[in-house]
Amino acid sequence: MNESLLSVVDGLTLGQALRQSSTRWPEQEFFKTTDVAVTFSQFDQRVDQFSKSLLTLGLARQDHVAVWLGNSLEWALTFCACARIGAVLVPINTRYTASEAAYILAQSDAKALVLTSTLYGINYLNMLEQIAPSLADAQHGVLELKELPALKHVILSEPEHATSQVTSVKPLPVYAVHLEALMEQPQDHEQLQRAERVVSVEDILLICYTSGTTGKPKGVMHNHRVLKQATRVGLALDLKPGGRILGHMPLYHVAGLYMGFVPALTLGACFINMPQWETTRALDLLEQERITAFGGIPTHFVDLVNHPSVTQRDLSSIENAWIGGSPVMQATFETFKTVLGLKQLMSTYGMTENTISTSFNRLTDPIEVCCQNRAPILGPSEVKIIDPVTQVEQPRGLVGEIWCRGETVMLGYYKNPEATRATITTDGWLKTGDLGRFDAEGFLSVTGRLKDMYKTGGTNVYPAEVEQCLVQHPAIAIVAIVGVPDARLDEVGFAFIQTHPNMHITHAELRAFCQGKLADYKVPRYLKLLEAIPRTTTGKVQRAALVELASAERLSTSYSTPG
Repeated sequence: MNESLLSVVDGLTLGQALRQSSTRWPEQEFFKTTDVAVTFSQFDQRVDQFSKSLLTLGLARQDHVAVWLGNSLEWALTFCACARIGAVLVPINTRYTASEAAYILAQSDAKALVLTSTLYGINYLNMLEQIAPSLADAQHGVLELKELPALKHVILSEPEHATSQVTSVKPLPVYAVHLEALMEQPQDHEQLQRAERVVSVEDILLICYTSGTTGKPKGVMHNHRVLKQATRVGLALDLKPGGRILGHMPLYHVAGLYMGFVPALTLGACFINMPQWETTRALDLLEQERITAFGGIPTHFVDLVNHPSVTQRDLSSIENAWIGGSPVMQATFETFKTVLGLKQLMSTYGMTENTISTSFNRLTDPIEVCCQNRAPILGPSEVKIIDPVTQVEQPRGLVGEIWCRGETVMLGYYKNPEATRATITTDGWLKTGDLGRFDAEGFLSVTGRLKDMYKTGGTNVYPAEVEQCLVQHPAIAIVAIVGVPDARLDEVGFAFIQTHPNMHITHAELRAFCQGKLADYKVPRYLKLLEAIPRTTTGKVQRAALVELASAERLSTSYSTPG
C-alpha cells in the first residue's frame, strides 16, 4: 500500500477529518438509514449542533460520554460530536445486561450517557433505573447518584414528539433530556471554536471495552491517530469517493467503527446503516443501495450464499470484501466469492488492543493465500513471533505468540495499570495472546489463542490448526475446537461443528477424513453437531461456553474414541 495516500488524514483529529471531508464532498451522501440520507455537509452541521449542546451541558475535553444505542445516525453524531470537543466516547454493547452495563458506566467514569428507551424489545430506561435506583429521587438538572457518582447527564435519543405520538411510550423521566430538545437550546458558536482549538491527535478518542471472556471487561484506550489505520483498511478494500459500504457490524465494536464508519468518513464513501444483522435485509441493501464493499465473520457469508434468493439478486456493484474469524475451506471461500460476485475476498486478523487489522490481504493475493487467513502486515507496525516459554524471537515457520509495536498499539487499559503492564512491555511491545507464524514470504498466519492451546500427552495442540484442516471437509461449514480434561492424556480435543444445510458428518467419518492429514493426537476425541457455533455479539467464538457445553455433554453421553 502507498503510505502517501494516508496524507489525507495525517495529523488530523476525527473532528478535523470530518471538516475536511465536508469541504471536499459537501453534497455527497455520507450516512444513510431506512428513513433519511445525510450528506457530508449536513452531517458536519449536525455534529456542530450536537457539539454545542454537549458544551452547554458543561461537558468538555477529556470528559467521558457513554453511548448505549444501536447502529444509528444518533450513534454516529454522538461519536463525532465528542471527538470534535475532545470528549471521550465510551460505547456500551447493546446486548449487555444491566449488571454488565453498570460495570462499564462505573469503571469508565462516564459523565454523560446517551441511550435509547427501547431496542430489540429491551427497555433500556428500566435497566438504567435498575443500575441506579437513586434516579427515582432525581430532579431536573445535574444528577447526583450514589451508584454512579460520575454520571451527571442522561440524554434520550428518541425525538421529543415520540412520547405524544405513541401512547405506550413511557413519559420522559425527570432525570433525562431528549437529544432533539437539547439541540434546540441556545448555543454558543465561539465556545465550540475555542473547544476545537485545544483538541489534539494525542487526546483519547475512544475507550472500547473488550468482551470480557476472561474476567471483567477492560477499557482499551485509543487516540485520534487510529484514523490512519482505519483509513488503511478502506484503502485495502479499494474504497473510493462515492463508494458505498454496508454498516451491519456493531458500531460499539472497533470492527464496525474502524472498518466501516471511519473509512467512509475519511475516504468520501457512504455508510449504509444496518441496525442489526438480518440476511434478507442485508441482501436488499447490498442490491438496492449498490454496496461496493463490506465485511464480516464467516457466518455472515454463509447466511448470504445460502439464502434462497441470492442468485436472483443483482450484486454486481460489490467489488471487495473482508472476512475475519474462523477458518474457511478454499472451496467454501470460492463459493463466497463466486456467488456474491466479489473481485476479492481478503482475510484479516486484528484485535481491539492493536486498533483493528494487524494483517490484511492485498487485492492481488491468490485465493489459496486469502482462505488460509495468511496475509501481510497492514501498515508500518513491527510484528514479531515470540516463544511464550523462553521469550526468544522465533524464526520464520515456527509458532509463537504474536507481539506488535508501533502507532497502532493502544494507549493502555483505562484505570488498570496492572493489566496494562502485563500486556505492554516496557519497550512498547503489545503481547497479543494470539499464536501465529510468519511464512517464507513474510505473511502472518494465526494458529490460535495462547490460552486456547491444550496439551495432549504433553504435546501442544493448537485448535486453529486443527480447525483449518477440518473445514476442508465438504460437510463442514464452521468448526470450533476446545481442550477438555482426560485422565490419561491430560487433555484431548472436543470438536463442535456447524454443517452446511442438509449435510451431516459422523465421528467415524471425521476420523477417516483426518487420517493422513493430522497427527493422531490432534484428531478430536469428541464431536458434537450444533445448528450454530455460539459467538459473542462481536463475532468471537464463545470458547468458554463451549468448554461448559463439552463438560455437560461428556457427563450425559458416551462417545466413541479414535483408534
